[in-house]
This record gives sequence, structure tokens and C-alpha cells, in this order.
Amino acid sequence: MEEKIFQYPNINETAFSINLLGFQLNVQWYGLSYIAGILFAWFLMVRLVENKNLWFANKSIIERSEVDDLITYMILGIIVGGRFGYCLFYAPSYYFDNPIRIIYIWEGGMSFHGGFLGVLISGILFGLRKKISLLSLGDLIAFASPPGLFFGRIANFINGELWGKPTTSTFGIQFTKGQGQFCPNQNEIPCFRYPSQLYEAFFEGIILMLIFYYLVFVSKVLRKPGMIFGSFLLGYGVIRFAIEFLREPDAFFITNENPYGYVVELFPGIGISMGQLLTVPMIIFGLLMILLVRKRNFDEN
Repeated sequence: MEEKIFQYPNINETAFSINLLGFQLNVQWYGLSYIAGILFAWFLMVRLVENKNLWFANKSIIERSEVDDLITYMILGIIVGGRFGYCLFYAPSYYFDNPIRIIYIWEGGMSFHGGFLGVLISGILFGLRKKISLLSLGDLIAFASPPGLFFGRIANFINGELWGKPTTSTFGIQFTKGQGQFCPNQNEIPCFRYPSQLYEAFFEGIILMLIFYYLVFVSKVLRKPGMIFGSFLLGYGVIRFAIEFLREPDAFFITNENPYGYVVELFPGIGISMGQLLTVPMIIFGLLMILLVRKRNFDEN
């Protein structure tokens, strides 16, 4: 058998446990990934608003003291939007029959696209309350988002969830927990899969962050409100759409008649997943926003 480059680390989903007043509290890596992502987002936002020369007219949209309020809005948007998005996009019939389980966040099930919509709505509410440019606010939030995406995908990898499709590639990994350790073809033993979580962590987290750093600190695009937000929509959308080809679809969509889990079948055996379908509007709006922002600034000049 061909030797693989990577071995699954098989880390326990529980990072550590503490005894609090007689109760055993298990702290999960998934929860720590949210905390790490939020802390990094706070740090990056503070750095941007303190660098007033990066913004249009050398004036940041909010003060340093207002970043904490913005983060609070973001946390609520992520949790509420992420949970409701998962229930609506990926398992609507199940949660319609079991509505009480919508609040069972500890059972898992958060959607990026739902969280994105939650952050979008909470950001709009914050911007209207503060009477600031919604486009510039979107730039600020988008710039601070990649670390959260990175840590979230690493937690997915540790938990052995959202795994990739079976592969014979040297880069395949044998997952040792969850249903990812089993391949559809019973003859494929052991079962090796694409570590799609790591691909997403690298491209959505590290590559997007490097692109945003260049755009903000070298190209000074914060002076063009909406450019970073549009770049986030386009960049994340393209990355997610591409990696979805290597990612196993959610079990909710796999049936005997639809073994590939497509939500839209374009041709026999060829279609797109729910994750890809949800990124299409992001790609379209991101591209349109970039073009409109460039045109707007050209006209103003």
C-alpha cells in the first residue's frame, strides 16, 4: 500500500475539563476555535481603527472604544445566524419536526452562510445605530474574518467532521472517528479521504488574510469603501466552491437516487452541492461590488 504523507492526529474533541462547584465542565476545541476567532477579530479591528491614515479622509469609521460593542453584535450574529442557517439550509425537515432541538447548539451544526447572514444583519443594525458607512463597516468586519474561518476549520478537522471525499491520492488521510472513517465502497479498507478541512483552513484563513493585508496596507483600499467586503465575498465564494468538489456532501442530501448529494443536478452524475449553491450569490455580488466600487472611485476622481 502506498505510504501516506499525513496521519490523522486523532485528538480528543475535548481540549480540557475543569471541575466547577462539583460539576464537570468539558471545554471543546470547537468552542475554543470560536473564542480564538473572536479574539483575533477584535485585535485586527482595533489595529485598523487605530490606523486612521488607512481610511478615507484619514478618519476611521469608529473609535477604538466602539470595537467592543461591534464584537458583541458580531457574536450574536454568528451564533444565532449560524445555528438557524444550519437548521434551514441543511436539515429543515428534521428541525421542523423537532423545533426544540434548534437551541441544542452543543449537539453541533453551524452553517457558515447562516453565520454570514447573521453577521451581515447585526452589522447593518450596528451601522444604522452609529450612523456610519455600511460599506466601510463591511470592510472592517471582512478584514477581521479569516482567522475565525481558519480556527473553525481546524476544529472541524480535530472533530473528524465535514471530511473530504474518498481518494487514492498520497495526500489522503484515514480518519479514525465519525462516519468519515467508512467509505461508501466496503472494499476500500482502510478508507482514505481528502483532508478538505485543512484545505479550507489554508485558503479561507491564511491565503485570504494575506490578500487582505496586501490590499489594506499596501494598496490602501480602505479608502475605497466596499472593496475589501467585495473581495471577501468573491474570494471566499470561489475558494469554497472549488474545495466543495473534494468535500463529502452532508448526509441529509445523500439518497439511493442521489448518491452524490447534489441539490441541483445539471447533468446525469454532474451537479452542485448545497455549499456551492450558497456561494453562487456571494461570487456574483462580490464581483459586482468590486466593479461598482472601482467605477465609483473612477468617476469621483
